[in-house]
Amino acid sequence: MNIQANKPSLLVAPNGFGKSSLAAAFNSMNSRRIVLTEENYHEENAALSARILIEYTRPNGTPITLEATDATNTISSELDYFVINNLTKPKGIGNQYGRASATLEIRDVVLVDRIPNNVPFGNQYRAAQQRFGQNARVLPNPDSALNNLKLIEKLSFNYQALERANGQRARNRINAIIDEINQQTGTIEVLTDWITNNKLNDLKQIEYLNTIGDLVHEIDLGYNSETKSYLVAIQLIWLYNNNPNNFKEACKYSNYQLDKQRFQNTLSNFNCTWKGIRASQIGGQLIVKFPKATHISNGQRDILTFIAMLFRARQHLKKEANILIIDEVFDYLDDANLTAAQYYITTFIKDFKDEGRILYPIILTHLNPNYFKNFAFSNQKVYYLDKSNIQVNQSLVRLLRNRDNPTIKDDVSKHLLHFEPTHINKRAEFNALGLRELWGEADNFSQFLFAEVDNYLNGRAFCPFAVCGAVRVKIEEIAYNKLRTPASRTAFLATNMTRNKLEKAQEMGFVSPESHYLLGIIYNEGMHWKDNIDNISPIASKLENLTIKKLIRDVFE
Repeated sequence: MNIQANKPSLLVAPNGFGKSSLAAAFNSMNSRRIVLTEENYHEENAALSARILIEYTRPNGTPITLEATDATNTISSELDYFVINNLTKPKGIGNQYGRASATLEIRDVVLVDRIPNNVPFGNQYRAAQQRFGQNARVLPNPDSALNNLKLIEKLSFNYQALERANGQRARNRINAIIDEINQQTGTIEVLTDWITNNKLNDLKQIEYLNTIGDLVHEIDLGYNSETKSYLVAIQLIWLYNNNPNNFKEACKYSNYQLDKQRFQNTLSNFNCTWKGIRASQIGGQLIVKFPKATHISNGQRDILTFIAMLFRARQHLKKEANILIIDEVFDYLDDANLTAAQYYITTFIKDFKDEGRILYPIILTHLNPNYFKNFAFSNQKVYYLDKSNIQVNQSLVRLLRNRDNPTIKDDVSKHLLHFEPTHINKRAEFNALGLRELWGEADNFSQFLFAEVDNYLNGRAFCPFAVCGAVRVKIEEIAYNKLRTPASRTAFLATNMTRNKLEKAQEMGFVSPESHYLLGIIYNEGMHWKDNIDNISPIASKLENLTIKKLIRDVFE
């Protein structure tokens, strides 16, 4: 499918296709193999083993084939993965009198499996002053940097820079500049100004030191000086290399505090803490406990559990490349919560890009975004899993692409794509546009449409767009023929759009069957051609639905 990195990928297929089976397979993987529960076996048959195969191109351009089965897993060494699905489950309650009841409960979400130990960085300021030498008074206290959760998070992704900035070459250059600073005299302000004017550019040229210095300077820590930021960066490099393991453990706890803070802030944005929904430290874990599903609205429940799982995903997706699968969570959100969910997904993707990492966000849905307009990502990519092998009649494709040509526009819309009892002859115009000349007469085109419906209803190969057009024309013809007076028929034909025509007929005394309105999902979709998208699969999947097929059969009987 060629899933693209750092873009929302919507995998669309009807219910029953197997989308959740894909999610279950990923959710059942451990680092060694796939371990399915009984309920996740296909038809509960343990003999039918699961297999996931991924053709993956590494960031360096190297292609590799990865596979997970019930015996092996090469995916986990290259990619981290996480699945978000619905956490609401029914719970049965029995009692001694034999009566039973049920309630909906939302499973707790473990945001952090193991809360890190509270390891301090340790105040090495005095040690740094002693190491710096005579003019150590120019060194700013690094506490503001070490207490800033966002800076520590950024440093956590730059351990290599902290280590290499203490390499022999970088250390010699830093020490040489420190020696020159120690030869100066004056107050802290005088020394700082001298460094700014004479040595700041030299410091900024030292590889890896400049990485840490820029990180410190880009956050408002109150130092108010790029020079001071670089002097703090030097101390951070010393502190890290004095005890790397301690520094990393301290970063883990700081990052835990930041994640917890972010989640609590998100909860407060939804004004739901009055329901007791908050992240709590329980048994060495950070857990979100939800009330019974009946105590909060469906929309609030769905968006809050989704956000909680998104925070949990952040804890699990640690590799350079990662897969996030969202299994039909979005399909049942209302518009406001759907917008909120897409905002958090977009932010999640941006965080990975900013960290120089790759995320493959895969959203499983049964709703066609071209029809429901439920997804509004600016750069989303849509894949139809139930891709139809049906081929649209290419002569019809050319007609749909040319339907707005001014020489035929009005006549095509009126006589070919809607019911119209009068005759036209546009054969010359059709021929000039390279269209099928016979279709310049509406009767010939109608014969083609209705022949395709016969193919469709009798299990033969058919053109789905032709079926859509035939359904529209036939439904309009039925309503027209039920009208009694010439005036009512004239008013009907003068009305634009099929639904409006049916409503006009109702005003004049004929009520169309409800199914004729419901089939709008067929006749409203198939009479336009959009370039650069899959026009066929969304329509074909609807026509393959047995209920839709019965409704269409009823129209033509």
